[in-house]
Amino acid sequence: MNTITIFIAAAALVGYLIFQGIKNFQLRSMNTGLKNRDSDLVARVADMGVSRRILGEYVCDLYKMRVYYITKEMDMFEEMLRHMLHTEYSHAEDKESFLETYFHTFLIKGNRKYADWLLEEIRKTGNDNFIHYNEECYAVMLDGKSDLIDKMEEDINSKRYYGFALGAILFMIAKQYSYLGDDKNALLYMQSAKACLHPKAVYMPVVDKYLSEAEK
Repeated sequence: MNTITIFIAAAALVGYLIFQGIKNFQLRSMNTGLKNRDSDLVARVADMGVSRRILGEYVCDLYKMRVYYITKEMDMFEEMLRHMLHTEYSHAEDKESFLETYFHTFLIKGNRKYADWLLEEIRKTGNDNFIHYNEECYAVMLDGKSDLIDKMEEDINSKRYYGFALGAILFMIAKQYSYLGDDKNALLYMQSAKACLHPKAVYMPVVDKYLSEAEK
């Protein structure tokens, strides 16, 4: 390996370490702001040009929206939520992940207003499977529907869904059996939902609470 090659490799390594150092510092600052409920700190760091370039618009906007929500600055939260709903981010999967996570967060909280905003954008994605299962989840969680069990079982058997979507569908079937007073089937489907969902999925605290109470 000649001297020029070594110099280029060393310069690339130094550049990478500097990049990672700045990235970690910005993330650490915003996480500290979230932990301390310091919306001014989070917003200031998120709006810095270096944060936008290194972390991306989506991550910075998400931090701002989250801190406004936990500090109950609802006017600012709604402004950021609408901004994120109407922004096309560079990675399409970021937008879909955002819509899915927060739509189900507000279904759990029973917040029809924000769930409606998110469902409207979900319908604009053109992803038929994504739209279909989210509309059914809305019907179960906010409209109290209990007649979608057969349709949702067909969704499962179709193999169209996996991961979070599959776990959410299983959870919705469990909820419907619970509405109908069928605790045995509700428990079975809730256990299946837990097996499909990531430990940090928004439904896990609800699932764990249900299973814990069922064991008493």
